[in-house]
Amino acid sequence: MGRWGERFFEGDNDLDEASMISEDAGIELYNYEIDERESNDFSFSGKGLEATREHLNMAGSLSPKELRLVLLAVLAMRVGATIQPIHMDLLRDAYTKIDVSPKYSWVLSDSGFRAPMKEQFEIALARYKNDGTPHNFDAVRCENKECAKERTDLAEGQALKKCGRCQEVVYCCKECQAQGWARHKKVCMTPEKRAEKEKKRNGGGFMSLNV
Repeated sequence: MGRWGERFFEGDNDLDEASMISEDAGIELYNYEIDERESNDFSFSGKGLEATREHLNMAGSLSPKELRLVLLAVLAMRVGATIQPIHMDLLRDAYTKIDVSPKYSWVLSDSGFRAPMKEQFEIALARYKNDGTPHNFDAVRCENKECAKERTDLAEGQALKKCGRCQEVVYCCKECQAQGWARHKKVCMTPEKRAEKEKKRNGGGFMSLNV
């Protein structure tokens, strides 16, 4: 089991769970080409949750039940499934019970959940339209978490602009950059300094998020 990134489906366990959930639900949810009719017809409460209840309650899984539920929700949101209010409330509670592992974790102490994944899910809970519109978990968004706009949310002529120092995170406007600075300044560093830090941490050898 390995992880090459800190976001959803950037690890073997995520992809394995997605495959099993899709098999249980009887519909391909990960490698899914959005179809407007199917998106409108697909009901989270009718197909997603009920069809995978046995998998979510499965004993002996390396993934905690709450993480399996969150992964199911992520798959459902990616295709624009309808999620009933009672199930949204369940998700708002469930994800807070998942331990967040450090970026570099040994397999045996790895919960399968990372801080960027938690942020992705929090943004989804806040911005999911629940009207058949798929949620793009991979979209580049404004770093100010109170905003979290993606490119398609911006007015014509506006663009997301990179932080001038780290060249990594983006903001939709100067106001959002100012509001998000207190949080971002703790980790903001130039690309050169970031590369140097990673090299020292790993001693110049092969680097993995978990081994």
